[in-house]
Amino acid sequence: MRSLVYAREPNATALSKALSGPVTRVKNRKEFLNATLRGAGIAFVDVELLGQVEGETSNVPIVGIVDDSLPTTIKALGAYPWLSHLVASSLLTSPFAKAHLKMFEDRIAEGPEHVFLGPDAIGRVALLTSSNRREHRFERMREFFGSRGISTRTVTAISDVAEELVTNALYDAPVEAKYFKAPVPRTEDVELPPAHACEISYGIDHGSGFVRVRDPFGALTRVRLLGVLNRCNSNAVALDESRGGAGLGLWRVFSSASTIAITVIPGRLTDILVRVQSRKGKSVSRQTLGVHLFFPDVQALDGAQGRFAADHDYDLMDESFTSIHAA
Repeated sequence: MRSLVYAREPNATALSKALSGPVTRVKNRKEFLNATLRGAGIAFVDVELLGQVEGETSNVPIVGIVDDSLPTTIKALGAYPWLSHLVASSLLTSPFAKAHLKMFEDRIAEGPEHVFLGPDAIGRVALLTSSNRREHRFERMREFFGSRGISTRTVTAISDVAEELVTNALYDAPVEAKYFKAPVPRTEDVELPPAHACEISYGIDHGSGFVRVRDPFGALTRVRLLGVLNRCNSNAVALDESRGGAGLGLWRVFSSASTIAITVIPGRLTDILVRVQSRKGKSVSRQTLGVHLFFPDVQALDGAQGRFAADHDYDLMDESFTSIHAA
């Protein structure tokens, strides 16, 4: 896949080394437009240059390159409604750069059935229908990561992410999809039929822990997501009664993630994959290296069969499939 790069020298050089296909580098808006007309698979643009290419983004997916932390990422996504992908410049020079960019290229080429995990990912996958069984699953997840040398601090972060995503899938998604007529307090148990179960996958890929949660409601919207994140970003966090919980939960998920990929098929699927890099010692700060939002039309599924990968609680990911992601 040919990539187009409109970025300052350090980022352009790093991308040229990390991308698997040919790279065309441009220096201004005119060259950018001419290059898109000639054909390119993906365009990488420094975030401060996004304003120059606005209006010329229909022919190619745009990936913004940011230098700063999560607040800058959220501001960029809010400022450009057509922007769905951001990567940090530090990702481009990291050991994970080639693998991450290749998985992203494959996802763009192959569509929503392609996942953001490598072929050597190992882990477990399970379906959850009952809220009172989720803690049992989280305990098994913590044992899995602990037995593989993942630091206690990182295991705690992954566990917090999993708890928020699973709780959203069991409590909030059914309300937003109007499956539940009214919000259910998170202190009460809920039981969903198997057809409306959520799926949790977790494991290790390229040395990082990940957790992925999918629900069959497909009720999350970009407007809702960015509304919550922008509210938290501006420190104007308030209890969100319409979801039965605080919007702060999604902010914590993003804050813990090194990369996050969200796919929504309206009315059919919400799929969130969070990768958490291991951190040791006293530091708990984490840099957001990549955010990918996929909100395709229902037709984008192209008749894909099957909703979830697992039928049984004991299925192992590396036995049933070798890559699973949500990007």
